[in-house]
Amino acid sequence: MVAGVLMSLTNTNAQTELDRRRQAACDGTLPLPTAAYVLGFAGLAVGTVALFLLLRWFGHSRQPIALILFTTAGAAVVFEIVALVTAYQEARPLQSLCFG
Repeated sequence: MVAGVLMSLTNTNAQTELDRRRQAACDGTLPLPTAAYVLGFAGLAVGTVALFLLLRWFGHSRQPIALILFTTAGAAVVFEIVALVTAYQEARPLQSLCFG
């Protein structure tokens, strides 16, 4: 679960770096590196597997720690999905960023 979130955070950092490079170069056509997509999908896969394993091992447990783990894993998967969708939205090439 933690590994999936870290991969998605690395994806988010790549998006931020792309924005900086686009602004510095005044070139909105710079693409998002393929590694960012790979990390996003890998993070989502790891998070989904972690959630599945939690449900399989502790599915019928109502202990507080199991409920906390379920909630955390679910939130992590939602974050990973949002990070991946954001990567696709921000990867679209823009036109010129600098005017004048």
